[in-house]
Amino acid sequence: MSHAKTGSYIFPLLILMLAGSVHAQSGPFDGTSFKGRIAFSSDGNYNDEDDWGAFPMAVAMLDSFGVKDRLVHVDYCNILPKNDTRFYREMVTSVLGAADRYKIDRSILFDCQTDLEAAIQSITEAINASSVDNRLYYVLAGPMEVPFQGIMKSDPDKRQYVYCISHSGWNDGYTQSDSALHIHNKRDVIPSGIHWIQCKDGNKNLAHPGGVGKRSTPQQWALYHWLRDSTDPNLRWIFTRLEAEGRADISDSTMTYFLLTGDEDADLPKLRSLLDLKKIPRIAGSRSAVRIEAENFRDLESYSVTYSDRRASHRLCVALGPTGTGSIGTLFNDIYTTKGVYDVEVRYLDERQGQSRLELRVNQIPVGAAWRASKDDNTWQTHTIQNVVMGPGDSLEVRVKGQGRESGKLDYVQLNLKGTGGGSSLMP
Repeated sequence: MSHAKTGSYIFPLLILMLAGSVHAQSGPFDGTSFKGRIAFSSDGNYNDEDDWGAFPMAVAMLDSFGVKDRLVHVDYCNILPKNDTRFYREMVTSVLGAADRYKIDRSILFDCQTDLEAAIQSITEAINASSVDNRLYYVLAGPMEVPFQGIMKSDPDKRQYVYCISHSGWNDGYTQSDSALHIHNKRDVIPSGIHWIQCKDGNKNLAHPGGVGKRSTPQQWALYHWLRDSTDPNLRWIFTRLEAEGRADISDSTMTYFLLTGDEDADLPKLRSLLDLKKIPRIAGSRSAVRIEAENFRDLESYSVTYSDRRASHRLCVALGPTGTGSIGTLFNDIYTTKGVYDVEVRYLDERQGQSRLELRVNQIPVGAAWRASKDDNTWQTHTIQNVVMGPGDSLEVRVKGQGRESGKLDYVQLNLKGTGGGSSLMP
């Protein structure tokens, strides 16, 4: 892996200001109050049992943090082309059971198999009620079709206050084995004006084992016995939902933990500390690293998404079309971020068929020097531009001029925080 480094784009006076500053809170939750509202979208009615346990676990997190009153919408069983009777029954049991045990109003729950139009209308109304002081954070633990329909019916001016959170390429609509289950994908909603946030895939830490159809070993089940043996009857009940799954998988609850803490690395010790030991974790003031996947940039000019490269993050990247020149651009509007000084990594594929020219821009101004994909070894490379001053609301762009038959593939842009500072208004 290459870590080329280029010059600075930084103002000396601002550096002096940043050096003595403290982290500014830029997330929706500060450990005491949640600013905005929360919505959930889940499947569970076909193909994969993981939401039978993940949904109750997410609700338990809302309860532990004292923010369950901020939940305004839940759509579930949202795989529309297929519906398995047993899967459907178990998912309904999980959703209604969690709602009753944690005192969630059933009027905000929408079964997409029996009440699809009401589910779509609820999403639309939740978006239309959004404002700069009342944002909507939509956790996506199922395929995109139902969220897509709700978003597309909403007021376009209100979408700027909506943050869709995902962790899974499958939920995003990219798969080889289950393509018939997906009508739309995330690229159908990202250009609409919502903000798309991709946290780390939770299967690494919260799926034992990962993979549909596999069964947990006794050793893996033992990792979850704190649920089974808890003095809290609700946690003991959640363990029975894992038993219904036949495996210990709560991976989709990763997104809720991230939403409430800014921590992308939810794991079982952290969840036990929160849910069973009743210890509230530290809430991130500003994340040390923020990765923006290339396919999540709002504007793809002459670029399209390609899937299945195992070397790429989430197996997704973007590639140039036949014009040979293009760009990806977006606003830096992730949560738990702040104005500061960042080292910016651009991940690109250095193909053998040419030497493309790449350039990073912030607010339409080039930062650092342009560089070329010059190794010609067909490997993913990382180019780092140091000391870039930027913050939420700034625009971020990568411009690529292809050469030869190179496709200018881009994987992600990652911002690594070095120092913080700036004003108190951190989100547009």
